[in-house]
Amino acid sequence: MSDATALAEQVRAGETDAVTTVGEAIARCEQVNPTINAIVEKTYEQARHRAAQWDATRGRAAGLDADGASTGLLAGVPVALKDLFCPAKGEPGYQGNRRLAELDYRYPETGAVARRLAEAGAISIGHTHSPELGGGQCPAAAETVLHGPCRNPWNTDHTVLGSSGGAAAAVAAGIVRIAHASDGGGSIRIPASANGLVGLKPSRGRISSSPAGEGWGGGTTDGAVALTVRDAALALDVLAGPEPGDPYVPAHPAPAAGYVAEVGQHPGTLRIGVSSTIPFEATDPLCTQAAEAAAGLLDSLGHRVEQALPEPMATNDYMYDYVRIMRASATATLRSYEAALGRPWTEDDVEPVAWINYQRGTKISAPDLLASRERLHQFTRQIVQWWNAVPGHGDGFDLLLTPTLGVVPPPVGYLVEGDERTLTKRLAKVTSYLPQFNVSGQPAISVPLGTPEGMSPEGLPIGIQLVAAPGREDVLLRVAAEMEQAAPWAQRRPPVHAAA
Repeated sequence: MSDATALAEQVRAGETDAVTTVGEAIARCEQVNPTINAIVEKTYEQARHRAAQWDATRGRAAGLDADGASTGLLAGVPVALKDLFCPAKGEPGYQGNRRLAELDYRYPETGAVARRLAEAGAISIGHTHSPELGGGQCPAAAETVLHGPCRNPWNTDHTVLGSSGGAAAAVAAGIVRIAHASDGGGSIRIPASANGLVGLKPSRGRISSSPAGEGWGGGTTDGAVALTVRDAALALDVLAGPEPGDPYVPAHPAPAAGYVAEVGQHPGTLRIGVSSTIPFEATDPLCTQAAEAAAGLLDSLGHRVEQALPEPMATNDYMYDYVRIMRASATATLRSYEAALGRPWTEDDVEPVAWINYQRGTKISAPDLLASRERLHQFTRQIVQWWNAVPGHGDGFDLLLTPTLGVVPPPVGYLVEGDERTLTKRLAKVTSYLPQFNVSGQPAISVPLGTPEGMSPEGLPIGIQLVAAPGREDVLLRVAAEMEQAAPWAQRRPPVHAAA
């Protein structure tokens, strides 16, 4: 199956149309979704209607070129929206919560992400499995009381991982070629690694969260999971750009020609620091092996590769403050839905760990919250210096290479079954290399390896992470594309995969 870039080109050339592409995606969903449970709310009828509208107008909402053909970057491409904080007016907004599902809660407005996807010609066929309201029993597990577990198409006994797990499973299993995702502690990169995909977490401020405010103190961002690096770049071209009133501006402007133009460009000889382990948490040897294999690949491509780790990453002390902000934000989010619920939330309304975090969030004082924000700002200033070539203030690296995950994808239930303390420890092992860069706002990408080191004995993908200086998604895309060319992965198919 071709990627989203190729499919959009076919639609623009008139070789197929949106009604056909959407119909095929729906058929693929019906074929494999009962096995993996990736799409939890289907919006088939709306998708068919939008496809017919797109074909009837030849995509005029996105503009026409001189020959009258649609110029939409994602013309007629079926996608899926994450069932979490991606509002599309009139569509289900259950967000994995059984009470909101009972109310048939619908989004009252459309956010910038859903609007930009639609303007580019993308057509959503449904909403993907995510944890309850972004937290639930575990923010890195698409397993809920409402919908049950999402299963990994590479091995259905194992989890897809990440709050964007349903999005990644839908792409890996061939339902759609690209899907909306979001990342507050790794949840674009986590499921990309677990499902053999490309997952780019953009810089803070690169993609607007309008009309919402900042999430988790500015730690969250939207994005996409994709089959190929060029699709990741294409999604960024579609989604990037400011909206009125945005609180952040990226540290580096987007390339004038767009991010797709960066794919295939030679990155030059880069200085890349590698850390295949981390001091405060044990890393699965398979994940370490994958990072070391990636380092060897980058060395063979002519880069200067050396063992190095930013000093602030030697401990996870920063997580105390980030968790405080997560809990306060989760509590505020729950309270924002009390008007729709018609009453305050009770323990029976949410999953057990979500209730624990809600209760803790109510006890966080304003001065304590502000103190945590200040400490995280200081952490950010310290960690980004590693990418600066300033004597006495920075080491001047271009990229950091690490494993994406500290473990290979565990069995279904591992992250949601047990007491809160046990689940917290298990989550920490998964995410030891990831939330640092939500706090710092730096761009990071997870890519699979098209080598034996890129798969576990259970047949599960293992990704590696590259982190760039603030605002430098262009560097990430150039290097990721170079790796993709040297060790291709896009033609690998999991055992659960829809017929083309």
